[in-house]
Amino acid sequence: MSGHPAELTGLDLHEVWTGAPPLGDRFDPFSFPQRMAAYRALIQATNHNGLFGADNRDNPLWGLMFQHQWQHRTGRLGLGDRIDPDAGWGFGNYALCVIPWLGAVAAGVVPPAELLEPPGPTRFRYGPEQFDTGLADWRRYFELVRATRPGSDLEPLRLALWKAHKSCLDVVAGQIATTEPDPYSPTELLFLRGWCRMVDYLWAAAWRTDFDFMVEYGLDVLPEHPLRAESDLAALPTRARRNVRNVLRLARTPDWRYALNLLLWRRVMRTRQARDEVLAMLEAVFQPSTGTKAARRRLIGYLLRP
Repeated sequence: MSGHPAELTGLDLHEVWTGAPPLGDRFDPFSFPQRMAAYRALIQATNHNGLFGADNRDNPLWGLMFQHQWQHRTGRLGLGDRIDPDAGWGFGNYALCVIPWLGAVAAGVVPPAELLEPPGPTRFRYGPEQFDTGLADWRRYFELVRATRPGSDLEPLRLALWKAHKSCLDVVAGQIATTEPDPYSPTELLFLRGWCRMVDYLWAAAWRTDFDFMVEYGLDVLPEHPLRAESDLAALPTRARRNVRNVLRLARTPDWRYALNLLLWRRVMRTRQARDEVLAMLEAVFQPSTGTKAARRRLIGYLLRP
């Protein structure tokens, strides 16, 4: 297949990109290859007139595909290529794969298909009716993509994408908050809950999720196996260990404190200048040290700016 960055051939995502059969008349959302085929269809269908570059590398949907590949590779979705309907990571991805796909269908970007239901009773509430706001936001995102001309500033698209992402993930976080750990360990479930909160920080910053940014900053930062206990963190590579500790700390933050911190972070991220500095600003927030003094001063300046 064409229309993808040449560097993809060196990543494990390439096998799925080239090997997942296209969606036909039926979409089984509990099949890993089918979800990846849906992502591929969305990425290919949205690069009209080279909006995201000749090889589509600037498409912000790459981040969702990379994240799903990580979930599958690390065994967080279930056995083999079947996605366990009771797996929290799988439910979260349903909201960020199936609902965007339905939004694209509604916007006329991809053709419709019959959406299959879970194979049996589940502890999560599946179905598009759970995500009315998210579905509407994703439809608006894809309509905005169609209306955007090549050469335009892409940040408005990122802002719209993250708005839709947030609408869906809020539903997921609400259901996960009351679920039992199985089939995960308590530590892994805590990590999943904290990751939902960390993504709120990325949402406020309109975090880039294009191919190049994901390859440079989005790989090798998450654990390559489900966490059994916090003692597992000692064996993780430095970047992943530091990131997981931050995520677990977020998960343990009281709701009121988390809401206040997120409010302050959103204020910091009001301007394009601050969003362009998101890497340094996140470091200042989550890794305060003598090395981040200058960044912390700038962060305070963004916070206090009228």
